[in-house]
Order: sequence, then structure tokens, then C-alpha cells
Amino acid sequence: MNDVRHQLSPRDRVELLCWLTCGSLGNYYLNESWPAPVFFVQAARKWLDRHKRQADWLTVARLSAIAQRLAVENVGCVNADWALDAVEEILESEDLNYESVLVLRVFEDCRRALADKRLAD
Repeated sequence: MNDVRHQLSPRDRVELLCWLTCGSLGNYYLNESWPAPVFFVQAARKWLDRHKRQADWLTVARLSAIAQRLAVENVGCVNADWALDAVEEILESEDLNYESVLVLRVFEDCRRALADKRLAD
């Protein structure tokens, strides 16, 4: 059994950010409130374990902060008729459906956010 974990690639960062953002939107859909910080830690750990990746706490904290901001920006989608099936799928699955309109929209926002972040560093 191979337990080797790899550092996050640029694509991994976008996917993890998308996972955190969609999870936050799903949490908002269920509870009508934004998740606590522990949600992001647990969600990140779940994604990292499933994808055999590793990230330091600062990376997770930064991605969580960006995810929270992106979720707030996309909250209008959560109650849109066209997105309801996608939100339900996010809540019930172990991974994101990257063919879903909602996930594609969030993924593109995540990609742009991380591209902008790299320019600012």
C-alpha cells in the first residue's frame, strides 16, 4: 500500500478551493448560515486524504479564506432553480461533478482567484 502524499500542484489548489467553496455553499443551503472555520479544516483534510495530497496549515487557511469569500459571492446561485440539482449532488457525493453548471462556474471563479493571488505575491 502506497501512502506517499504529494504537495499540491496548481491544479490541485484550484480543485481544493472549489471543493471548499462548493462545500460552504452546500452548508449555507442546508443551514442558512456560513460554516465555522472547523468545517474548512475538516473538508480540506477529507479532500487531501482522498487525493493523497498534503498541505500546510497556512495553505489551508488561505484557501479557506478565499473559499469563504467566493461562496458569499456565489450565494445567489444556491437558491436558483437551475442550480438546485447541483447543490443536492454536492451534498450527497464524495467528489464534485465538474460537468455541473454550478461547479463549472465556481471552478472558474477559483481559477481566477488563484491566478490573481499569484500576481499579487
